[in-house]
Amino acid sequence: MYNGLFINSNQSAVIATDNLQNTNNQLGQSLNELSSGLQITGAWVNPAGYEIAQSLNATSLGINQATSNANNGNSLINIASGALSTIQGMLGTMQTLATNAANGTNSTQNLAALNSEFQQLQSEITQIADSTQFNGLNLLNAASGSSLTASISVFSFQIGPNSQTVTNQISVSIQGVAASLLGLSSSPGYVTTSLASVKLSGGSSAAAGSASALVALSAVQAAINQVAGISGQLGSYQNRVTQILGNLQTEGTNTQAAYNNIMDVNFAQEMSQFTLLSTLAQSGEAMLSQASMVPQGLLTLLK
Repeated sequence: MYNGLFINSNQSAVIATDNLQNTNNQLGQSLNELSSGLQITGAWVNPAGYEIAQSLNATSLGINQATSNANNGNSLINIASGALSTIQGMLGTMQTLATNAANGTNSTQNLAALNSEFQQLQSEITQIADSTQFNGLNLLNAASGSSLTASISVFSFQIGPNSQTVTNQISVSIQGVAASLLGLSSSPGYVTTSLASVKLSGGSSAAAGSASALVALSAVQAAINQVAGISGQLGSYQNRVTQILGNLQTEGTNTQAAYNNIMDVNFAQEMSQFTLLSTLAQSGEAMLSQASMVPQGLLTLLK
């Protein structure tokens, strides 16, 4: 459409200016994306995409912390398992001592020596139970003391980014293994004698205040089974935590990938767009210069 020539207005220059302004706006956004590495540099660029990305980012942060929590839980279980393994070895030595003491060929001096080592091992088991900790938390004897009531340490691990405890928490219970607690069980085959109250006195009958070597042997065997059961339970916890860690790693990777897909700029594509916009900007500046010279043509009509 021919708009004619006017001194007071220059429609061609107005059009060229508008086009150049639009190009410069797009060029500025392209520069913003390339310099920040983000295709959504603010909520105003893509409100829906920005909202989804922030939700994904929050979930990703939660998964990272849940992974750290699970690793800490794994470390806690490892420490408890290592201590139980040590105690199990000591109980094996105590079984050997009790078996020796139950034999009728031992003199009084022999029994005293066997009992001394036996009692030292009892004390060391309690010491290990009382001192085994993770971050200041008792693992093997929550209620340290001489009570014959089995103490149980309970730990809850937050292994998910959400508040639903059923799917985002696991609870680990560890029965106390101080010498005063071992041998206490209502299960068949377990004696109800505290390992800490057992002494190697020889013979087959229990005297008042001190158990016989055979009672000691029975208590040690029960303690061995009990510690083995606790160790097995911790092993099942450990397997579960390992599976959780694998799942968290996969979930975290996929969540982060989804976030990056929404937020991160495609540099190859954006550089191509930037080059095009740069060319358009130069072309727009040249055309604006040409459009600004159009009114000068009217001067020839006035001559």
